[in-house]
Amino acid sequence: MKVPTDAYEYQYLAGPVDTELELQFSPIQGNCRFALQLYFYRVHSLFIPKDKIYLPGGYDSLGDFIVKEDKITPGNLIPGDILYAQNSKNKDGKILNRNADQYKSLDDWRYHFHSAVYIGNLKIYHASSICDGPDVWSWEKFCEYYQPISAKRLPGLL
Repeated sequence: MKVPTDAYEYQYLAGPVDTELELQFSPIQGNCRFALQLYFYRVHSLFIPKDKIYLPGGYDSLGDFIVKEDKITPGNLIPGDILYAQNSKNKDGKILNRNADQYKSLDDWRYHFHSAVYIGNLKIYHASSICDGPDVWSWEKFCEYYQPISAKRLPGLL
């Protein structure tokens, strides 16, 4: 599966962008939501507006749930499926408690989800502070740092 090869510095508040034009140039900074937007634009020629990428709103409005807040196995996924995950370990290996009961509401919990794309062959495309930008990780490595919570599929991308 082809993925954007743009390298950029990870910045938590950098992205997603407002216009397609901004995705036509090599980025300098971005976050996981920007990586999601960049992937769908570069691989599928699909511009997903900022309000559909941002969480928690985009969590309910973008695509169709394959799995919602339950155990995810890669056998249920196809390339292009969006993963939402909670961070379970930081860059230094410290275990984090990011369960829903640690937040004031479900929307607040969902706002903090990490966004990624399953690209097939047990590989995940995402951007994080752990790798300081976009990268492709194995399913195993991704699950070492993130607990997949939900998966969605965009209609028409099969």
